[in-house]
Amino acid sequence: MLLYFGLFLAPALISVAPYRMDPVSRRIIYGLVAITLIFFIGFREHVGFDWNNYLRIFDKVALMDLTSVLLSIEPGYALVNWISSQFDWGIYGVNVICSVIFTAGVMAFALRQPSFWRTIALAMPVLIIGVGMSATRQAVAIGFLLLALNAFQDRRLFRFLFWVVLAVTFHRSSFIFILMAPLLSGRIRLWHLALAGIAFFLISVFLTGEATTYYTDSYVNSEITASGAIPRVALNVLSAGLFFYFRKAWAERYDDTYMFSITCGAMLLMVPGMFNASAAVDRMEMYLLPVQCAVMARIPMFFRAGVIRTQVSLGIFALYGAVLAVWLNFSPFTSLAWIPYQNILLMPN
Repeated sequence: MLLYFGLFLAPALISVAPYRMDPVSRRIIYGLVAITLIFFIGFREHVGFDWNNYLRIFDKVALMDLTSVLLSIEPGYALVNWISSQFDWGIYGVNVICSVIFTAGVMAFALRQPSFWRTIALAMPVLIIGVGMSATRQAVAIGFLLLALNAFQDRRLFRFLFWVVLAVTFHRSSFIFILMAPLLSGRIRLWHLALAGIAFFLISVFLTGEATTYYTDSYVNSEITASGAIPRVALNVLSAGLFFYFRKAWAERYDDTYMFSITCGAMLLMVPGMFNASAAVDRMEMYLLPVQCAVMARIPMFFRAGVIRTQVSLGIFALYGAVLAVWLNFSPFTSLAWIPYQNILLMPN
């Protein structure tokens, strides 16, 4: 349990430290952050509620031929499993490869935020520890989608579509981000709509049959309420509300108001779905967790007085620390799948 708090507190403390690093030291530290995340996520041992499910997937894919792998429901994740089985890397090879992609996306997105350290700290409790160390397929999809959001901000349509398509090959629910394509330029043009429509149709074809049944049964018809869905959605709603409250000041200071308006608006539009398909909405809300962290990381910047800004930062850290503490101490799943934390490289045998 102390490890998880350490991962959260380290970047939080750095974010409020009075000193600043030179560019060379900064790059070295960023590299160490990435290595640390890959180490704890990729080499974890029986950590995460879906561990056994992914073991079954690995065993199944290991018996398949390459053609069957490429025609599977989520060919990207299946291919990673197949490659790992061919080299006898086991599930650890899968987790390491997936952690590299997830970490790359998180780092690329966080580095574009005004406060890298605050963003990383707020991402720790739910996004990195909760999702990154359990929902491997969706974590990889999030990694690719973060690269897609960067491309969206740069107005790079084909790059945006490329990253979204890669995300879909790991978790098909991420195909919904294709709908952002026509909005990329800030002005909806006919060829943007046509391209997005074609992409949406092609991906929808892959969502027929077995995949449709699987996701409908798992996320829509399921009577099981997703564990942690309510606090995750509550934090998303809070961050979206704060964004729209500070939207005018945000637009005066930053050039990404348009993208955050779309994603924060999506957060609010999903809320009604919590009442009849909480598991499905929770899965979709997971994709917007990085946006939540980025918004909350910027909120202190809208307070001019340095003392108040520090107090607001500490208050936000206290909120996320409380979420982490409650989850670690009271969730019925953490004692089964997260505590104690185990790492294959730290085990004696």
